[in-house]
Amino acid sequence: MATSPVPDDIGRREADTLTEDIARLGSLEKIVQGWDETQQRTVLALRDGWEAMYRECLRRLIRTVQSAPQGATGLREAAADPYVYAVLRTLGLVRPSLQERIEAALDSVRPGLEGHGGNVELVELRLPDTVILRLLGSCHGCPSSSLTLSDGVEKAIRDACPEIRHIETAGRQYAATALTGEGSEQRISPFAIGGRHPWLPAMRLEDLPRNSLLAREVLSDALLFWRDPDGDVHCYRNACAHLGMPLEEGKVDPAGVLTCPHHGFQFALESGECLTIPEVQLEPWAVRVVDGEIQVRKDHD
Repeated sequence: MATSPVPDDIGRREADTLTEDIARLGSLEKIVQGWDETQQRTVLALRDGWEAMYRECLRRLIRTVQSAPQGATGLREAAADPYVYAVLRTLGLVRPSLQERIEAALDSVRPGLEGHGGNVELVELRLPDTVILRLLGSCHGCPSSSLTLSDGVEKAIRDACPEIRHIETAGRQYAATALTGEGSEQRISPFAIGGRHPWLPAMRLEDLPRNSLLAREVLSDALLFWRDPDGDVHCYRNACAHLGMPLEEGKVDPAGVLTCPHHGFQFALESGECLTIPEVQLEPWAVRVVDGEIQVRKDHD
């Protein structure tokens, strides 16, 4: 059944009014910051005293309402009001919402992403346990986007929100990354830059033609390399995400989709994502090109 637009309009007006009120308080705080230390301490003590009294008053009120029939339901409905929620949050009487904690987790990793021209946004929160994200900028379609997700973004979300069990990405279009010259370092995941493993030489860039696959062993690890039409190099463990079979004999179509020669599973080589079963993917390795040499690094144990 369609809902009336009136409550939404009211909710938007209330949210706008709340934003204006918070901005007004912020302006007053900036004025106080310009006062001398004695004046600041006086104002802060007065504020803390009022907040303590309000906090105790509301705590007693909540306790009384909770003991009444249907009281807990009424409190949840009241806390959904943006004004009520803002005051209860400020006084520490309710914990941050799940969406707030997710956004805070994303904020914690954004400086690292933005330092390399990327970003991430929350597309959707599907209660009770699923988050849909979108990588932006240089992170979107990056050869190491899987590392960016698993080593940085996903870890931050799972640490802050242990109730989140599924993290998915939206809008993957497998766009090519920026062209990389032979004498420059290829862009890698910002979360792989500080890895504890050393960079290892794999081959010369000239040994890997564009839009071709090549299997190589680096130390004892079997790896699969692909150089896309724009010249960027991608590296994965040479094992199909289905049954772990080697992939170097697979066919790569002009769009960069690899078909496993054993059971026909297909993978987008720009991201490692499996197009047959989206829940699995190739295991990525950090890769870079320095002075015409392809180097790799294992950033997971």
